[in-house]
Amino acid sequence: MNVTEALTYIHSVCWKGSIPGLSRTKELLARMGNPEKRLRFVHIAGTNGKGSTAAMIASVLQKAGYRTGLYTSPYLFRFHERMKVNGEDITDGELAEITQWVKPHAEAMEDHPTEFELVTAIAMEYFARQRCDIVVLEVGMGGEWDSTNVIDPPEAAVICNLGLDHTEVLGDTLEKIARAKAGIIKPGCPVVLYRNIPSVEAVFEAACRERGAELYKVDFQALHAGAHSFMGQTFDFGARTGLQIPLLGAHQLCNAAVAVTAVDFLIPPGRGGLSGGKHPAGTS
Repeated sequence: MNVTEALTYIHSVCWKGSIPGLSRTKELLARMGNPEKRLRFVHIAGTNGKGSTAAMIASVLQKAGYRTGLYTSPYLFRFHERMKVNGEDITDGELAEITQWVKPHAEAMEDHPTEFELVTAIAMEYFARQRCDIVVLEVGMGGEWDSTNVIDPPEAAVICNLGLDHTEVLGDTLEKIARAKAGIIKPGCPVVLYRNIPSVEAVFEAACRERGAELYKVDFQALHAGAHSFMGQTFDFGARTGLQIPLLGAHQLCNAAVAVTAVDFLIPPGRGGLSGGKHPAGTS
């Protein structure tokens, strides 16, 4: 199988569309030997800013010396962008080889996986083969029934800005959508939340209480914009000053604040100079 054949197979019309549920992904990964069990994750859900926040977190972790996987969707220019290790896309050869290896496992299933479930399984195998220290994992849709939610409790769960998205599946109010996104919260994992209206925050507060997870709401009052140019913009966040991102817009500064808050849970004190104390710049 070459890369063209691999992509044709992945995009084949024989695969179903988007069907919420975890059973198919769990079965496929079990047939593959559960590569996800050999990995650690940062799990990211939300409506707006998931991709930017995931990329920022992955970049910081890579700079700190961790071998970092990044799984996102959709892609901008080519399919390979959906799975990266240390900023490099999966190669043609790796994609073809892993797809060929996964194919008989998928075809042996009575209830065949969807395209997204198949791609998620390929990505898990890729990251395991690459021996990633940590994988920044973006959900495809929602959270609770998204195929990425088969993982064990992550190192951190990150909830980005919420809006009305996929309402035919997730619900027609922000509160219903929040309940779907809150499905990625697992017992014991810290949860970093992009601030929202009180009724939405209450959904995440209840989910964290129920599952014994600590909730940290990002303190946007500690965020101060600096200079900006076509190269990006600078900002201060809490005790950190002169931080820089290559993206423009006030919303990207908020995404960066979410990323910095999440990183505080991922890099222990003394490594990489990022962790400034026990708790991040947020409120519990």
